[in-house]
Amino acid sequence: MSAAFSVFAAKGYGKVSIEEICAEAGFSRGAFYSNFETVDELFQALYEEQAAVFRRRVATVFETAGTATAAPNQCSLLIGRLARVVLSEPRWLLLEADARAYAARRPAAAQLHLGVRRRLAELVADGLTAHGAVPSAPGRREDAIRFVIEAYDAVTSQLILDGDVARARERFAHLLLVLASPAGQAARQPAGVGRTGQ
Repeated sequence: MSAAFSVFAAKGYGKVSIEEICAEAGFSRGAFYSNFETVDELFQALYEEQAAVFRRRVATVFETAGTATAAPNQCSLLIGRLARVVLSEPRWLLLEADARAYAARRPAAAQLHLGVRRRLAELVADGLTAHGAVPSAPGRREDAIRFVIEAYDAVTSQLILDGDVARARERFAHLLLVLASPAGQAARQPAGVGRTGQ
């Protein structure tokens, strides 16, 4: 799996052969087929494995944050640490981008991908709420989760293209601070969004 992660990150899904994965891992084709039937099956398993690793890293940010961080400076520090961790592994971002394209053409894979993204967004939104960075309000959890998904998508897509990690972390932190701000809470209210004449 480690070898597959390196090869997929370097070449991208659709450009990787079983032979390349086996050569990187130092195993035979027989060893590959004793674990996986196809490269697709390996790719899906790798994505799930690395998503779980990524979530554990993110969870550690909240586990080590201590008590509630409602004070503005504490909130900024927590969000800054979170942005550094979320955008710390370029290989994961490449794998995640490939998984998104893969899922777009395969309904079963799309469900897996949506579930992975949602679990990450829930972790971030719930962690920020638990630490007092995002006020808890009835019916607002779904808005916060959606906001996190959209912020993550926008920032990581740009980062993959321009490679500017510092700017991406700054932007992601800024978006999460918007989520945490009273103005951001009001702006996420669905009433009137995208409508005219109201």
